[in-house]
Amino acid sequence: MAQLPKFLIADDPVTDPENEYIFHTEKPRFFAKRVEEDEETAYIDIVEEIDNVEEFFKNTPEKKQELLEQLEDWYYSYMEWLEDDGEDEEEEDEK
Repeated sequence: MAQLPKFLIADDPVTDPENEYIFHTEKPRFFAKRVEEDEETAYIDIVEEIDNVEEFFKNTPEKKQELLEQLEDWYYSYMEWLEDDGEDEEEEDEK
């Protein structure tokens, strides 16, 4: 079986169109999403655990923070890729 990527995007446009989730496929497995407190403040946070995240990182809480930072970097790279991909499609349409 092929190895899954570390992070995957998951969404449900039919029953939950407002949210886009990030699935962490390695232990500890969990779903996270971008949480917006207001127009200027947003962050990535775990919203559903498959494995107990706190138990997994009980002796190394800094590793949890490091993982969330990696996830956030990955997510914002994904968002940039979406924007760039949309621009490429627009350029092709203009030809």
